[in-house]
Amino acid sequence: MSRAARVLVGAEMAGRELVRRRVALALLTGLPLAFYGAAAGHSPDAVETGGVAMAFSVSGAAIFAALSARAVDERLALAGYRPSELLLGRLLVLELFAVAVAALFALVMVIGSDPAHPGALVLGVELVALVGVPFGLAVGALAPHELEAVLVMIGVVGIELSLETSELVAKLLPFWAPRRVLQFSLGGGAPLGQMTLLSIAYAFALLAAAAWLLGRRLGQRAIAAA
Repeated sequence: MSRAARVLVGAEMAGRELVRRRVALALLTGLPLAFYGAAAGHSPDAVETGGVAMAFSVSGAAIFAALSARAVDERLALAGYRPSELLLGRLLVLELFAVAVAALFALVMVIGSDPAHPGALVLGVELVALVGVPFGLAVGALAPHELEAVLVMIGVVGIELSLETSELVAKLLPFWAPRRVLQFSLGGGAPLGQMTLLSIAYAFALLAAAAWLLGRRLGQRAIAAA
């Protein structure tokens, strides 16, 4: 089987998991939209809240896909599949899902908040989607069970939303740069190019961590099965 075909197997697995979890994903998408809607009428930070909270949806989808595929990953690895092939297939489907969710959020928030720079708002939520998927994959590869993984996701996003962007801890968290872009959309002064590059770098770092964790786990299983 070709490398492309093996990547498609990983993509198909992720797609099936998204369909199976459609109710949970709908709730995880509705929750941040509700955050935005509750704040839109009275808070200038509603776009930040809704945009960053969108990570619940995209990261949650990645967590579900990563954890549900563990048993199948082990069998496929023994059959000759590489961890990178499984991860790439998963990444493609999840990023497509994340882009669609981000487009929905951008549309709702552009209409609801009429930002000074709507293009920056679209960029900001797409960057949340870009970072959110590898973040969820890394958490899913690290956490032993769904509950722990979801709690880590809630903790990171919740802490991110509770901090000012000028605080040091906030700058170390994964969605700081996308949040700064969302601030720019409201008339802030964040350097868009720098924040975009930082978001991309953070996404690649998280993806590398997810690949390392997946490869390490599958390698240990292969040794144990030998």
